[in-house]
Amino acid sequence: MNVGKTNWTEEQKEAIDTRNCNLLVAAAAGSGKTAVLVERIVKIITNEENPVDIDRLLVVTFTNAAASEMRERIGDAIVNKLCENPNSRVIQKQLALIGKSKITTIHSFCLDVIKNNFHMLDLDPDFRVGDETEIILLKNETLEELFEDKYLQAEYTSKGINKNNNSIEFLKLVESYCGNKNDQVLFNMVMNLYNFSMSNPEPYKWLKKAAERFNVDDDFEFGDSLWAEVLMKNIQIQLLGMKGQLIESINIINSCASIESYRENLEVELSMLEKLIVASNNYEKLYEELKNVQFKTLKRCPKDADKEKQKLVRDLRDGVKKSLSKISEDILSQNSEEIKEEFKVLYPLMKTLSELVIEFDIRYKDKKKKRGIIDFNDFEHMCLSILTKSDESGNIVPSETALKIREKYEEILIDEYQDSNMVQEVILSTISRKDTENPNLFMVGDVKQSIYRFRQANPGIFLEKYNSYKENKDEKNRKVLLYKNFRSRKEVLDSVNFVFKQIMSVNIGELDYDDNEKLNLGANYEEIEENLISHSAELNIIEKSEDNTEIKENNEDEESVDNIMLEARLIGRRIIELKENFKVLDKNTNVYRKAEFKDIVILLRSTKGWANVFSDELKNMGIPVFADANSGYFDAPEVKTMLSLLQVIDNPRQDIPMAAVLKSPVGGFSVEDLIDIKVIEGDTFYDKLKVAADIGDDEFSVRIRTFLNRLYRWRKESLYTPIDEFIWYLYTDTGYYGYVGAVSGGIQRQANLKMLFQRAKIYSETSYKGLFNFINFINKLKLTSGDMGSAKILGENENVVRIMSIHKSKGLEFPIVFVGGLGKNFNLMDMNNPVLFHNYLGFGPEYVDYKKRISHKTLAKEAIKNRIRIETLSEEMRILYVAFTRAKEKLIMVGSVSDIKRSVFKWAVNLRSNQNKISEDYVLKSKSFLDWIASAVIRHKDAENLRDIMDTSKENIDNLVCDPSSWRVNVLSRNDVLSFNQLLLEEEKNINEKLTQFYKRLKEIRSSNYESVYIEEIKSRLEFKYRYEKAAELPSLLSVTELKRNINEDNDEYATKIFTPSLVKKPLFLEEVKKMSPSERGTAVHSVMQHLDFSSISCDMSIKNIRHQIDDMVFRRILTEKQAESVNINRILKFFQSPIGSRVIKAEKVYREFPFQIRVKSTEIYNDLPKIYDDENIIVQGIVDLFFKENDEIVLLDYKNDYINDENLNETVKKYTYQINYYKRALEIVTGLKVKEKYLYLFYTGDTIKIE
Repeated sequence: MNVGKTNWTEEQKEAIDTRNCNLLVAAAAGSGKTAVLVERIVKIITNEENPVDIDRLLVVTFTNAAASEMRERIGDAIVNKLCENPNSRVIQKQLALIGKSKITTIHSFCLDVIKNNFHMLDLDPDFRVGDETEIILLKNETLEELFEDKYLQAEYTSKGINKNNNSIEFLKLVESYCGNKNDQVLFNMVMNLYNFSMSNPEPYKWLKKAAERFNVDDDFEFGDSLWAEVLMKNIQIQLLGMKGQLIESINIINSCASIESYRENLEVELSMLEKLIVASNNYEKLYEELKNVQFKTLKRCPKDADKEKQKLVRDLRDGVKKSLSKISEDILSQNSEEIKEEFKVLYPLMKTLSELVIEFDIRYKDKKKKRGIIDFNDFEHMCLSILTKSDESGNIVPSETALKIREKYEEILIDEYQDSNMVQEVILSTISRKDTENPNLFMVGDVKQSIYRFRQANPGIFLEKYNSYKENKDEKNRKVLLYKNFRSRKEVLDSVNFVFKQIMSVNIGELDYDDNEKLNLGANYEEIEENLISHSAELNIIEKSEDNTEIKENNEDEESVDNIMLEARLIGRRIIELKENFKVLDKNTNVYRKAEFKDIVILLRSTKGWANVFSDELKNMGIPVFADANSGYFDAPEVKTMLSLLQVIDNPRQDIPMAAVLKSPVGGFSVEDLIDIKVIEGDTFYDKLKVAADIGDDEFSVRIRTFLNRLYRWRKESLYTPIDEFIWYLYTDTGYYGYVGAVSGGIQRQANLKMLFQRAKIYSETSYKGLFNFINFINKLKLTSGDMGSAKILGENENVVRIMSIHKSKGLEFPIVFVGGLGKNFNLMDMNNPVLFHNYLGFGPEYVDYKKRISHKTLAKEAIKNRIRIETLSEEMRILYVAFTRAKEKLIMVGSVSDIKRSVFKWAVNLRSNQNKISEDYVLKSKSFLDWIASAVIRHKDAENLRDIMDTSKENIDNLVCDPSSWRVNVLSRNDVLSFNQLLLEEEKNINEKLTQFYKRLKEIRSSNYESVYIEEIKSRLEFKYRYEKAAELPSLLSVTELKRNINEDNDEYATKIFTPSLVKKPLFLEEVKKMSPSERGTAVHSVMQHLDFSSISCDMSIKNIRHQIDDMVFRRILTEKQAESVNINRILKFFQSPIGSRVIKAEKVYREFPFQIRVKSTEIYNDLPKIYDDENIIVQGIVDLFFKENDEIVLLDYKNDYINDENLNETVKKYTYQINYYKRALEIVTGLKVKEKYLYLFYTGDTIKIE
């Protein structure tokens, strides 16, 4: 594939060069949007005529990783420009400014605004960002306190102590939406509504407005409401789908005269449907028209009628009857008056709900303020409060701060614009000049890849501009479309276009996927004849059931492990085939090579419950695999063991954690031991252990006493040790960290334990402390984050198959992509919540009469439910698009169904349609990705084997969609998949049999008297020892201090340690109390001697001068004040007054702290080494304190700050003589001069000792 960096398309050139307008770049997958964005920035900042400094551009990306990558790419591009024009001052300046560039995420930008303008907020300037789990704990704590207060107020009100209507409504809210057990439903409702509302620029205003919609007056007409508008639109989609089904039924009658008697009924019903479609523009008209809906009994067909066609028509008509009955039930169940009365009942409940959220937010803010923390919602909302203000009409307008920032940036460039939310949109709008005469907003993204609605991303923001901006060059608001894909082969693009042209529309997908939106080929792949496997897209469908006559359609969200295993085995088999028979283009060498495991990715909608099964199955097939999943961490045995140990240390009277610890390597007890303990008297395991410890002195009792002593020690240690240090202490004290490293998968297991340690480190930085709170912290982490993926120990270039979620794959590309789990049902569980929320429609509550204990959904909820379903399915469609467009050369889809024949009949519902698009009603009612894909693919000429399953004649194939894409469709039974693995098992069995025979023959040879003539040769080879084996144990580098330690077996005050404890910054009040160690005082003296100005001392040899110089060192941060105070200035002065000090001052040249490295024979250092190691050298390094020249000869001086007395003087001199002799040798080698004298100066006594 040859894509030159400078070969821009015309559309790319427009995106790069267009200026002086608001520019929206709609960049399809693989269209090079990042390259275009980088090139635009580089051109702006390196324009010699009108350059803009890079720090005057604001570049907003979606992730920190994307920001780092973009900064790096821009830096590389600037360097390349500088190589082309090395004398350009403009480019040189931009290279210097790259470190100051504002290439950042929206959250980082908001944080900068907050830090620079904290005085405008009621915020401690020393604030910190709260950890995610700490924030969750704080939210829960706040809401629990709020609920408690509400219950207390309600109790006071009921007793007449304090009348509070709000507390009464709160109790009604609890009664209406919570069960008899607890108030968890309302708790979750408030929390979810809070999180949802925070994506709105004015959350309080939105909450109040949503509640006030239920405050209806007597003139209220539901037909005029927003809810009715949405309902009508959804009903219209369904009616058009029903019309298509009746037309299809009539077309079947046209081709089969034997069922002509059905025609009259169907034509009458088609006319009835057309009237309903016309009426669906108005709620009241539709309400009246639905009253006239009726289906008369079908006339009988003759006995010789085509039974299959007859059944097909009846099934289609029954489907229409069922759908229309559901619509009638929803609409006709209540008239306008009844709806109005319901809303009046619901209004105080919805108002109370809104007020609860607002009060929660106020309390939560107060708690955060007291702790000096902010969360991610605060980033955006605090920034918004700084950058905006309200005008006289209550409209949001830019503040003075925003206007200043607006002047700072020449252009604002937003990457991944489709993932913006409303708050982010307002923030960036206030600091841009988009509404001025000099607009400066550049936005790039692809709405078809907007897959973060769960984070409140709003693709409607992108779509609004996409639909209103023009392509004309002179427009103030302009758009450029990039639809050439430079990533994928034609076969991949054709298959993507074929599917999405049929299923994506404005109503479901929020965009009409037509010829203007399709992916166009931009990559240039050379054809390769050696491939035994074609590049055609593959659709593999597995029938999970062996006996499909008894299987009912599976509507459950959870898939069984056996069914997941089937898909994993099929994919494993295909991976093995591809590795042997498929070639891919190497992106580094641009040459075709055999596919490797690292070229392959398996994408799943969700990895939970799937990734581990896939991973295990592929490993069993000999395929190396890595699952990048957000699950499995807390199920890892080593993590469970450590968490159980922490629970036992916190509270030993917990039987399950105690049993887990006792049976683990930490406890070392067997199952039989646990049984013996269990029968001992006592309420808990802990009580039983204490009794057992006192029974006797046998080995069992001793083991129990040892364990209890350790437990006591750990519990005591936990009281005053920070939790992260305590966990690491447990790792080492129990030896568990080393143990898991020695067993299978040790590296991964140790990485998991390190990850727990890191979580503890994060926890220790929060406002929560102690072991008990840490355990709650971890439990909350399990509940809120679900689980964490195992620690990542894999490098980017490891040759393994990767398993990841589709969301994690966004922005990545792989030569071969498997998309698995396509038959899994969409997750629409959120639509079952008692109260639904929607940005546009507000609240959608159920109506509950808690006194009569009856409830039903309201039309408001039905409207929001329909809207959320459409938005959710639109998101799922975009997620599928992201998955497909990750593939470069081969796209393989895998899904499972319970009953293949039933599924094919469902998919074939649009087979007879002459429309290019599948009916929106069908798309809306689909339950899985596979329903969408298969219903599109069954209309392709290559899916004949899929159509044959229906056992119908081929008279309807004229309506197949004409398309250049090529497909390979495989339908496999459960046995088909399992049979391949049976072959693998038989092959493995044959290998094992051969091994058994080999070992048997080997045993026979060993037991016989036969002796080979090669026995001596074999022994010499097997018992061979490398002559220089000790060379492998020799260090390559040693310090002089280490040499001295080897000789003297003593420690030196400046000895370099191999492992240095990490420096911990302590509070100043602790620093003041702590005394400096002798080693630290010695280091301070050396620093002073290194930086003293000797020429100044020669002129003024006084304490005052030395003190002045030391104070200057403190000022220059060479010394701390504490170090300076530890230096005895009298001893420094005494040195300079000594004969050797005088010689130093008068010397022609003085060298201080002189580093060196010399090569020394290993046999010289290690006397016990044989002579054969003479050629093995060791690098010896060190630092000479001071030496000076006299008459082209060297005088060497080493000074020490040790405590010296008459008793240890000789020992000290002897200790340092060896070290000084190496200094002498090094100086003579390095300088080429002779060392004529060697001295050791002792600051403690003021003695100068000459070393002979």
